[in-house]
Amino acid sequence: MKRIRPLLTYSAPIILLLASVGVITARKGSETTFLPFVTIPEEQPEPPTASEEFRGMWVTRFDWTNYGQAADPSRIDEIVQDAATAGFNAIFFQVRGTADAYYQPGPEPWAQRVSGAALGQPPPDNRWQPWGDPLAYFVHKAHVHSIQLHAYINVYPVWDDCDNPPPSVSPTHFYHQLINTHGTSNGKPNGLQWAIGGGVACGTYERATPASSFGDTHYLGVAQYLADNYDIDGIHLDHIRYGGGNTSCDPVSQAVSGVNCYTSTPAGYSSYASWQRAQVNGTVWKFYQQIAQNNPDIWLSAAVWPIYYDYWNWGINTGYDYYYQDSKAWVLGGYIDSISPMIYGSGFWNQTVWQTLVNNFQADNGGRFIIPGIGANFDSFSEIEARINMGRQIGTAGHAIFSYGQLKSHGYFDDLAAGPYSEPAVVPQLNWQGQFTSAFQEERAARPSR
Repeated sequence: MKRIRPLLTYSAPIILLLASVGVITARKGSETTFLPFVTIPEEQPEPPTASEEFRGMWVTRFDWTNYGQAADPSRIDEIVQDAATAGFNAIFFQVRGTADAYYQPGPEPWAQRVSGAALGQPPPDNRWQPWGDPLAYFVHKAHVHSIQLHAYINVYPVWDDCDNPPPSVSPTHFYHQLINTHGTSNGKPNGLQWAIGGGVACGTYERATPASSFGDTHYLGVAQYLADNYDIDGIHLDHIRYGGGNTSCDPVSQAVSGVNCYTSTPAGYSSYASWQRAQVNGTVWKFYQQIAQNNPDIWLSAAVWPIYYDYWNWGINTGYDYYYQDSKAWVLGGYIDSISPMIYGSGFWNQTVWQTLVNNFQADNGGRFIIPGIGANFDSFSEIEARINMGRQIGTAGHAIFSYGQLKSHGYFDDLAAGPYSEPAVVPQLNWQGQFTSAFQEERAARPSR
Protein backbone atom coordinates (compact mmCIF):
# COMPACT_ATOMS: atom_id res chain seq x y z
CA MET A 1 0.00 0.00 0.00
CA LYS A 2 1.14 3.50 -0.70
CA ARG A 3 -0.06 6.15 1.68
CA ILE A 4 0.25 9.90 1.96
CA ARG A 5 0.20 11.45 5.40
CA PRO A 6 -0.76 15.09 6.00
CA LEU A 7 2.02 16.90 7.84
CA LEU A 8 1.62 18.89 11.04
CA THR A 9 2.16 22.59 10.42
CA TYR A 10 3.30 25.27 12.79
CA SER A 11 3.55 29.02 12.69
CA ALA A 12 7.06 30.33 12.13
CA PRO A 13 8.52 31.96 15.25
CA ILE A 14 9.20 35.69 15.32
CA ILE A 15 12.81 36.65 16.02
CA LEU A 16 13.07 39.59 18.40
CA LEU A 17 16.15 41.77 17.86
CA LEU A 18 17.25 43.22 21.16
CA ALA A 19 19.56 46.27 21.14
CA SER A 20 21.21 45.16 24.37
CA VAL A 21 22.45 41.91 22.82
CA GLY A 22 25.30 41.85 20.36
CA VAL A 23 24.28 38.73 18.38
CA ILE A 24 21.37 36.42 17.93
CA THR A 25 21.66 32.79 16.87
CA ALA A 26 19.66 30.96 14.21
CA ARG A 27 19.64 27.17 14.37
CA LYS A 28 19.20 24.93 11.37
CA GLY A 29 19.66 21.27 12.04
CA SER A 30 22.76 20.89 14.23
CA GLU A 31 24.52 24.02 12.94
CA THR A 32 24.50 27.37 14.75
CA THR A 33 25.02 30.61 12.81
CA PHE A 34 25.91 33.85 14.60
CA LEU A 35 24.24 36.91 13.13
CA PRO A 36 24.79 40.60 13.91
CA PHE A 37 21.75 41.91 15.72
CA VAL A 38 21.19 44.54 13.04
CA THR A 39 20.89 41.84 10.34
CA ILE A 40 17.49 40.47 9.45
CA PRO A 41 17.96 37.02 7.88
CA GLU A 42 16.43 36.61 4.45
CA GLU A 43 15.38 33.03 5.22
CA GLN A 44 13.20 32.34 8.24
CA PRO A 45 14.31 29.52 10.58
CA GLU A 46 12.72 26.14 10.05
CA PRO A 47 9.61 25.53 12.18
CA PRO A 48 10.16 23.45 15.31
CA THR A 49 9.98 19.71 14.89
CA ALA A 50 7.11 18.05 16.73
CA SER A 51 8.21 15.61 19.40
CA GLU A 52 7.77 11.89 18.84
CA GLU A 53 5.29 10.23 21.19
CA PHE A 54 2.69 7.57 20.54
CA ARG A 55 -0.58 8.93 21.91
CA GLY A 56 -3.01 6.09 21.44
CA MET A 57 -6.62 5.44 22.38
CA TRP A 58 -8.50 2.14 22.31
CA VAL A 59 -11.97 2.20 20.76
CA THR A 60 -13.77 -1.04 21.57
CA ARG A 61 -16.92 -2.30 19.88
CA PHE A 62 -18.81 -1.39 23.05
CA ASP A 63 -17.66 2.23 22.92
CA TRP A 64 -19.71 3.14 19.89
CA THR A 65 -22.29 0.41 19.15
CA ASN A 66 -25.32 -0.99 20.95
CA TYR A 67 -26.58 -4.53 20.68
CA GLY A 68 -29.74 -4.71 18.59
CA GLN A 69 -29.16 -1.30 16.98
CA ALA A 70 -27.54 -0.58 13.64
CA ALA A 71 -24.17 1.12 14.03
CA ASP A 72 -24.23 4.83 13.31
CA PRO A 73 -21.49 6.62 11.27
CA SER A 74 -22.04 9.79 13.28
CA ARG A 75 -20.57 8.03 16.30
CA ILE A 76 -17.30 7.61 14.41
CA ASP A 77 -17.41 11.30 13.45
CA GLU A 78 -17.75 12.13 17.15
CA ILE A 79 -14.90 9.82 18.17
CA VAL A 80 -12.50 11.24 15.60
CA GLN A 81 -13.38 14.82 16.50
CA ASP A 82 -12.84 14.11 20.20
CA ALA A 83 -9.53 12.40 19.46
CA ALA A 84 -8.35 15.31 17.31
CA THR A 85 -9.45 17.87 19.89
CA ALA A 86 -7.52 16.07 22.63
CA GLY A 87 -4.34 15.60 20.59
CA PHE A 88 -4.29 11.83 20.03
CA ASN A 89 -2.25 10.64 17.05
CA ALA A 90 -3.27 6.97 16.97
CA ILE A 91 -6.41 4.91 17.51
CA PHE A 92 -6.77 1.18 18.09
CA PHE A 93 -10.17 0.45 16.51
CA GLN A 94 -11.68 -2.95 17.26
CA VAL A 95 -12.66 -4.67 14.04
CA ARG A 96 -12.92 -8.28 15.27
CA GLY A 97 -14.57 -9.19 18.55
CA THR A 98 -15.70 -12.82 18.38
CA ALA A 99 -14.61 -13.94 14.91
CA ASP A 100 -16.93 -11.36 13.32
CA ALA A 101 -16.36 -8.34 11.11
CA TYR A 102 -16.73 -4.59 11.61
CA TYR A 103 -15.75 -4.20 7.96
CA GLN A 104 -16.97 -5.52 4.61
CA PRO A 105 -16.77 -9.27 5.21
CA GLY A 106 -13.99 -11.26 3.65
CA PRO A 107 -13.05 -14.25 5.84
CA GLU A 108 -15.71 -13.60 8.53
CA PRO A 109 -19.38 -12.54 8.73
CA TRP A 110 -20.81 -9.13 9.60
CA ALA A 111 -20.97 -8.51 13.34
CA GLN A 112 -24.40 -8.29 14.91
CA ARG A 113 -23.51 -4.87 16.32
CA VAL A 114 -22.99 -3.45 12.81
CA SER A 115 -26.34 -4.44 11.36
CA GLY A 116 -28.33 -4.43 14.60
CA ALA A 117 -29.81 -7.69 13.36
CA ALA A 118 -28.57 -11.26 13.12
CA LEU A 119 -24.95 -12.35 12.68
CA GLY A 120 -23.98 -12.07 9.03
CA GLN A 121 -26.64 -9.51 8.11
CA PRO A 122 -25.30 -6.42 6.29
CA PRO A 123 -25.92 -2.92 7.68
CA PRO A 124 -29.19 -1.33 6.57
CA ASP A 125 -29.88 1.49 4.09
CA ASN A 126 -26.37 1.83 2.66
CA ARG A 127 -25.46 4.10 5.55
CA TRP A 128 -21.72 3.49 5.12
CA GLN A 129 -21.57 4.58 1.49
CA PRO A 130 -19.44 5.58 -0.29
CA TRP A 131 -16.87 4.04 2.07
CA GLY A 132 -18.69 0.75 2.37
CA ASP A 133 -18.13 -0.19 6.01
CA PRO A 134 -17.14 1.16 9.46
CA LEU A 135 -13.42 0.44 9.09
CA ALA A 136 -13.02 2.19 5.74
CA TYR A 137 -15.05 5.13 7.06
CA PHE A 138 -12.96 5.33 10.24
CA VAL A 139 -9.66 5.14 8.33
CA HIS A 140 -10.72 8.01 6.07
CA LYS A 141 -11.94 10.21 8.93
CA ALA A 142 -8.86 9.54 11.09
CA HIS A 143 -6.39 10.24 8.29
CA VAL A 144 -8.06 13.58 7.54
CA HIS A 145 -6.93 14.59 11.05
CA SER A 146 -3.46 12.98 10.70
CA ILE A 147 -4.43 10.26 13.18
CA GLN A 148 -3.18 6.74 12.59
CA LEU A 149 -5.78 3.95 12.54
CA HIS A 150 -4.70 0.51 13.78
CA ALA A 151 -7.12 -2.39 13.24
CA TYR A 152 -7.49 -4.15 16.58
CA ILE A 153 -8.51 -7.79 16.65
CA ASN A 154 -9.33 -10.27 19.39
CA VAL A 155 -7.24 -13.25 18.30
CA TYR A 156 -8.29 -16.43 20.13
CA PRO A 157 -11.88 -15.56 21.22
CA VAL A 158 -14.42 -17.42 19.11
CA TRP A 159 -17.78 -16.56 20.68
CA ASP A 160 -19.26 -14.96 23.77
CA ASP A 161 -19.85 -16.83 27.02
CA CYS A 162 -20.70 -20.52 26.53
CA ASP A 163 -23.12 -20.06 23.66
CA ASN A 164 -22.69 -21.08 20.02
CA PRO A 165 -23.07 -18.93 16.88
CA PRO A 166 -25.68 -19.91 14.30
CA PRO A 167 -24.36 -22.29 11.62
CA SER A 168 -26.14 -20.86 8.58
CA VAL A 169 -24.27 -17.61 7.94
CA SER A 170 -21.99 -16.57 5.11
CA PRO A 171 -19.07 -16.74 5.31
CA THR A 172 -19.14 -19.67 7.71
CA HIS A 173 -18.34 -18.57 11.23
CA PHE A 174 -14.94 -19.62 12.56
CA TYR A 175 -16.57 -21.70 15.33
CA HIS A 176 -18.08 -24.02 12.73
CA GLN A 177 -14.90 -23.98 10.65
CA LEU A 178 -13.05 -25.31 13.71
CA ILE A 179 -15.60 -28.11 14.02
CA ASN A 180 -15.27 -28.93 10.32
CA THR A 181 -11.49 -29.08 10.68
CA HIS A 182 -10.96 -30.69 14.09
CA GLY A 183 -14.26 -32.44 14.75
CA THR A 184 -15.98 -32.94 18.10
CA SER A 185 -15.74 -35.30 21.05
CA ASN A 186 -18.98 -36.04 22.86
CA GLY A 187 -20.46 -32.95 21.24
CA LYS A 188 -17.61 -30.67 22.31
CA PRO A 189 -15.57 -28.91 19.61
CA ASN A 190 -12.02 -30.26 19.70
CA GLY A 191 -10.60 -26.97 18.44
CA LEU A 192 -11.68 -24.93 21.46
CA GLN A 193 -9.71 -24.67 24.70
CA TRP A 194 -10.77 -27.32 27.20
CA ALA A 195 -10.32 -27.12 30.97
CA ILE A 196 -8.65 -29.84 33.01
CA GLY A 197 -12.02 -31.32 33.92
CA GLY A 198 -12.75 -32.08 30.28
CA GLY A 199 -15.28 -29.38 29.46
CA VAL A 200 -14.92 -26.48 27.09
CA ALA A 201 -13.40 -23.58 29.00
CA CYS A 202 -15.76 -20.63 28.76
CA GLY A 203 -16.33 -17.51 30.75
CA THR A 204 -16.19 -14.21 28.96
CA TYR A 205 -15.37 -16.11 25.77
CA GLU A 206 -15.02 -19.51 24.20
CA ARG A 207 -11.48 -19.51 22.81
CA ALA A 208 -9.73 -21.39 20.04
CA THR A 209 -6.81 -23.58 21.04
CA PRO A 210 -3.45 -21.94 20.25
CA ALA A 211 -2.21 -25.37 19.15
CA SER A 212 -4.34 -25.29 15.99
CA SER A 213 -2.31 -24.46 12.89
CA PHE A 214 -5.64 -24.10 11.08
CA GLY A 215 -6.50 -21.36 13.56
CA ASP A 216 -3.24 -19.56 12.85
CA THR A 217 -3.91 -19.69 9.13
CA HIS A 218 -7.37 -18.24 9.69
CA TYR A 219 -6.19 -15.32 11.88
CA LEU A 220 -3.48 -14.52 9.36
CA GLY A 221 -6.07 -14.58 6.59
CA VAL A 222 -8.10 -11.99 8.47
CA ALA A 223 -5.06 -9.77 9.02
CA GLN A 224 -3.92 -10.11 5.40
CA TYR A 225 -7.40 -9.19 4.19
CA LEU A 226 -7.30 -6.05 6.31
CA ALA A 227 -3.81 -5.13 5.11
CA ASP A 228 -4.72 -5.72 1.45
CA ASN A 229 -8.02 -3.84 1.44
CA TYR A 230 -7.68 -0.95 3.89
CA ASP A 231 -5.17 1.85 4.34
CA ILE A 232 -4.59 0.88 7.96
CA ASP A 233 -1.48 1.85 9.89
CA GLY A 234 -1.27 -1.23 12.06
CA ILE A 235 -2.60 -4.58 13.22
CA HIS A 236 -3.16 -4.65 16.97
CA LEU A 237 -3.54 -8.04 18.70
CA ASP A 238 -5.62 -8.53 21.83
CA HIS A 239 -6.48 -11.71 23.75
CA ILE A 240 -3.35 -13.31 22.34
CA ARG A 241 -3.09 -15.64 25.34
CA TYR A 242 -4.71 -18.68 26.92
CA GLY A 243 -7.95 -18.20 28.82
CA GLY A 244 -6.41 -19.32 32.12
CA GLY A 245 -4.02 -21.60 33.90
CA ASN A 246 -5.92 -24.82 33.20
CA THR A 247 -7.30 -24.31 29.70
CA SER A 248 -5.11 -26.45 27.49
CA CYS A 249 -6.62 -29.93 27.70
CA ASP A 250 -8.35 -29.98 24.32
CA PRO A 251 -7.77 -32.93 21.98
CA VAL A 252 -5.86 -30.76 19.50
CA SER A 253 -3.35 -29.71 22.16
CA GLN A 254 -2.88 -33.27 23.33
CA ALA A 255 -2.35 -34.48 19.76
CA VAL A 256 0.17 -31.73 18.93
CA SER A 257 2.06 -31.95 22.22
CA GLY A 258 2.02 -35.74 22.28
CA VAL A 259 1.29 -35.85 26.01
CA ASN A 260 -1.55 -35.50 28.48
CA CYS A 261 -2.07 -31.92 29.55
CA TYR A 262 -0.10 -30.70 32.57
CA THR A 263 0.96 -34.21 33.62
CA SER A 264 3.85 -34.80 31.20
CA THR A 265 6.48 -32.76 29.39
CA PRO A 266 6.37 -32.57 25.58
CA ALA A 267 9.55 -33.63 23.80
CA GLY A 268 12.02 -30.75 23.43
CA TYR A 269 10.49 -28.60 26.17
CA SER A 270 11.27 -28.04 29.81
CA SER A 271 7.63 -28.23 30.88
CA TYR A 272 4.10 -28.35 29.57
CA ALA A 273 3.87 -24.62 30.33
CA SER A 274 6.87 -23.86 28.10
CA TRP A 275 5.16 -25.78 25.30
CA GLN A 276 2.02 -23.65 25.80
CA ARG A 277 4.02 -20.43 25.64
CA ALA A 278 5.59 -21.66 22.42
CA GLN A 279 2.13 -22.04 20.84
CA VAL A 280 1.27 -18.39 21.52
CA ASN A 281 4.76 -17.22 20.54
CA GLY A 282 4.36 -19.08 17.29
CA THR A 283 1.12 -17.29 16.47
CA VAL A 284 2.73 -13.89 17.07
CA TRP A 285 5.79 -14.85 15.03
CA LYS A 286 3.59 -15.88 12.09
CA PHE A 287 1.82 -12.53 12.21
CA TYR A 288 5.11 -10.70 12.09
CA GLN A 289 6.60 -12.92 9.41
CA GLN A 290 3.63 -12.53 7.08
CA ILE A 291 2.03 -9.19 7.87
CA ALA A 292 4.74 -6.90 9.21
CA GLN A 293 7.50 -8.13 6.94
CA ASN A 294 5.37 -8.02 3.80
CA ASN A 295 3.82 -4.67 4.76
CA PRO A 296 6.66 -2.62 6.28
CA ASP A 297 4.45 0.44 6.71
CA ILE A 298 2.07 -1.47 9.00
CA TRP A 299 2.79 -1.80 12.72
CA LEU A 300 2.29 -5.09 14.54
CA SER A 301 1.43 -4.41 18.16
CA ALA A 302 -0.30 -6.21 21.01
CA ALA A 303 -2.10 -5.50 24.26
CA VAL A 304 -0.50 -7.74 26.90
CA TRP A 305 -1.11 -8.82 30.47
CA PRO A 306 0.03 -6.06 32.88
CA ILE A 307 2.20 -8.29 35.08
CA TYR A 308 4.66 -10.31 33.03
CA TYR A 309 6.14 -12.27 35.94
CA ASP A 310 5.63 -11.85 39.68
CA TYR A 311 9.09 -10.60 40.61
CA TRP A 312 7.62 -8.83 43.67
CA ASN A 313 5.67 -11.76 45.18
CA TRP A 314 2.39 -9.91 44.88
CA GLY A 315 0.46 -13.17 44.53
CA ILE A 316 -1.37 -12.05 41.37
CA ASN A 317 -1.87 -14.05 38.16
CA THR A 318 0.79 -13.27 35.58
CA GLY A 319 1.03 -13.34 31.84
CA TYR A 320 4.01 -15.68 31.82
CA ASP A 321 2.86 -18.33 34.31
CA TYR A 322 -0.95 -18.19 34.20
CA TYR A 323 -1.91 -17.09 30.69
CA TYR A 324 1.24 -18.51 29.01
CA GLN A 325 1.85 -15.18 27.32
CA ASP A 326 5.60 -14.60 26.97
CA SER A 327 5.31 -11.02 25.80
CA LYS A 328 8.92 -10.13 26.59
CA ALA A 329 10.05 -12.86 24.20
CA TRP A 330 8.24 -11.06 21.39
CA VAL A 331 10.13 -7.79 21.82
CA LEU A 332 13.44 -9.44 22.67
CA GLY A 333 13.02 -11.78 19.71
CA GLY A 334 12.27 -8.88 17.37
CA TYR A 335 8.97 -10.23 16.06
CA ILE A 336 6.65 -7.46 17.19
CA ASP A 337 6.91 -3.67 16.95
CA SER A 338 5.32 -2.69 20.25
CA ILE A 339 3.51 -4.09 23.25
CA SER A 340 1.06 -2.30 25.52
CA PRO A 341 0.83 -3.69 29.07
CA MET A 342 -2.79 -3.17 30.11
CA ILE A 343 -2.15 -1.45 33.46
CA TYR A 344 -5.66 -0.18 34.10
CA GLY A 345 -7.76 0.29 37.18
CA SER A 346 -7.35 1.81 40.61
CA GLY A 347 -6.96 0.36 44.10
CA PHE A 348 -4.03 -2.03 43.83
CA TRP A 349 -3.19 -0.57 40.43
CA ASN A 350 -1.96 2.70 41.87
CA GLN A 351 0.69 5.02 40.47
CA THR A 352 3.53 3.22 42.25
CA VAL A 353 2.51 -0.15 40.80
CA TRP A 354 2.05 1.41 37.36
CA GLN A 355 5.55 2.90 37.49
CA THR A 356 7.06 -0.36 38.75
CA LEU A 357 5.52 -2.40 35.96
CA VAL A 358 6.40 0.07 33.21
CA ASN A 359 10.00 0.22 34.42
CA ASN A 360 10.13 -3.57 34.29
CA PHE A 361 8.84 -3.82 30.74
CA GLN A 362 10.98 -0.92 29.54
CA ALA A 363 14.13 -2.58 30.91
CA ASP A 364 13.50 -5.59 28.65
CA ASN A 365 12.27 -3.79 25.51
CA GLY A 366 14.80 -5.38 23.16
CA GLY A 367 15.01 -2.17 21.16
CA ARG A 368 11.28 -2.25 20.39
CA PHE A 369 8.55 0.04 21.73
CA ILE A 370 6.85 -0.24 25.10
CA ILE A 371 3.58 1.72 24.97
CA PRO A 372 1.97 1.21 28.39
CA GLY A 373 -1.77 1.25 28.83
CA ILE A 374 -3.44 3.78 31.09
CA GLY A 375 -6.98 3.42 32.37
CA ALA A 376 -9.35 6.35 31.97
CA ASN A 377 -11.90 5.50 34.65
CA PHE A 378 -10.53 7.81 37.33
CA ASP A 379 -12.50 10.50 39.15
CA SER A 380 -9.54 12.85 38.80
CA PHE A 381 -7.71 13.61 35.57
CA SER A 382 -4.53 14.00 37.61
CA GLU A 383 -4.29 10.20 37.79
CA ILE A 384 -4.01 9.99 34.00
CA GLU A 385 -1.65 12.94 33.74
CA ALA A 386 0.65 11.53 36.40
CA ARG A 387 0.99 8.24 34.50
CA ILE A 388 1.66 10.05 31.23
CA ASN A 389 4.44 12.02 32.89
CA MET A 390 5.90 8.91 34.54
CA GLY A 391 6.01 7.16 31.17
CA ARG A 392 7.87 10.12 29.69
CA GLN A 393 10.39 10.06 32.54
CA ILE A 394 10.93 6.32 32.12
CA GLY A 395 11.50 6.81 28.40
CA THR A 396 8.69 4.81 26.82
CA ALA A 397 7.70 5.44 23.22
CA GLY A 398 4.35 6.79 24.38
CA HIS A 399 1.19 5.38 25.90
CA ALA A 400 -2.35 4.33 25.08
CA ILE A 401 -5.49 5.12 27.06
CA PHE A 402 -8.36 2.68 27.64
CA SER A 403 -10.82 3.53 26.41
CA TYR A 404 -12.79 6.11 24.42
CA GLY A 405 -16.01 5.46 26.31
CA GLN A 406 -14.42 6.09 29.69
CA LEU A 407 -12.65 9.24 28.50
CA LYS A 408 -15.96 10.46 27.10
CA SER A 409 -17.92 9.77 30.26
CA HIS A 410 -15.44 11.77 32.34
CA GLY A 411 -15.03 14.56 29.79
CA TYR A 412 -11.24 14.36 29.75
CA PHE A 413 -10.54 15.35 26.14
CA ASP A 414 -10.18 19.05 26.97
CA ASP A 415 -7.94 18.17 29.93
CA LEU A 416 -5.59 16.29 27.64
CA ALA A 417 -5.50 19.17 25.16
CA ALA A 418 -4.78 21.75 27.83
CA GLY A 419 -2.32 19.58 29.73
CA PRO A 420 -0.07 16.73 28.60
CA TYR A 421 -1.06 17.07 24.92
CA SER A 422 -0.74 20.86 24.74
CA GLU A 423 2.22 20.46 22.40
CA PRO A 424 1.77 18.34 19.25
CA ALA A 425 3.55 15.02 18.76
CA VAL A 426 3.98 12.59 15.90
CA VAL A 427 4.00 8.81 16.06
CA PRO A 428 7.56 7.43 16.38
CA GLN A 429 9.16 5.81 13.34
CA LEU A 430 9.84 2.08 13.23
CA ASN A 431 13.57 2.28 12.53
CA TRP A 432 13.96 -1.50 12.32
CA GLN A 433 11.55 -1.93 9.40
CA GLY A 434 12.89 -4.52 7.00
CA GLN A 435 15.03 -6.19 9.65
CA PHE A 436 13.97 -9.69 10.56
CA THR A 437 15.43 -12.76 12.18
CA SER A 438 14.35 -16.15 10.88
CA ALA A 439 16.06 -17.99 13.71
CA PHE A 440 12.79 -18.60 15.51
CA GLN A 441 12.66 -22.10 16.90
CA GLU A 442 9.63 -22.77 19.04
CA GLU A 443 9.90 -20.72 22.24
CA ARG A 444 13.66 -20.26 21.85
CA ALA A 445 13.38 -17.14 19.69
CA ALA A 446 14.36 -15.14 22.75
CA ARG A 447 14.47 -15.98 26.42
CA PRO A 448 13.46 -13.06 28.61
CA SER A 449 15.59 -12.24 31.61
CA ARG A 450 13.86 -13.08 34.87
